[in-house]
Amino acid sequence: MNIVPSQPVWLFDLDNTLHHADTGIFGLINRYMTDYLAQKLKLSTEEASHVRQDYWHRYGATLAGLQKHHPEIDVYEFLQCSHPLPELLEALVPMENTAATLANLKGRKAVFSNGPSFYVAALIKKMELLNHFEALFGTDNFGMLYKPSDQSYLTVCRLLKARPVDCIMIDDSAENLLAAKKLGMTTIWFGSKSHDLPFVDAAISDMVTLDRWASTQGLGIQAA
Repeated sequence: MNIVPSQPVWLFDLDNTLHHADTGIFGLINRYMTDYLAQKLKLSTEEASHVRQDYWHRYGATLAGLQKHHPEIDVYEFLQCSHPLPELLEALVPMENTAATLANLKGRKAVFSNGPSFYVAALIKKMELLNHFEALFGTDNFGMLYKPSDQSYLTVCRLLKARPVDCIMIDDSAENLLAAKKLGMTTIWFGSKSHDLPFVDAAISDMVTLDRWASTQGLGIQAA
């Protein structure tokens, strides 16, 4: 396990970390991705859904599969068409107690998401969390890379002028945390399904628990 940095840079995933993506937003994104693939690749809806899921399972992101197998597709257009902001914002369900917890955490904070930057910015603004973060990163901010690619983490660190060992990565994906741990980051597995693993420094179910954990580490205002 890492020694938790005393002046950390908190890197927050977005989907299913800062908001409940599974309650509606992911369903909408998946539907629009499927419709886009069906149209562009001339597939049935069922075939397009299979392609979308296959690329997500194999590469960690549908976008990655498109980059690898379909160079004729404009990935920026794909991201725009699959993230219709008015509908997504309507379906947004923020994580409970997020603002209070962010306010209590000592150190710098940034959002590090595999979603496109316009989506990240819109959701953070809608949740009224902008003042808690010094930077918001989406996949187009680090060269259309994505977690768990090492280069995506290193690019975010470079943009923040931070070392990996200074960072605390908070994510609902164990695979993303494994990559972060290999680079030297402190790792927090967030969500109701989290549990202890060798590469996880803390398994935390919700924001209130994160606040308490930070306090025990001397990283919350309650610890002062």
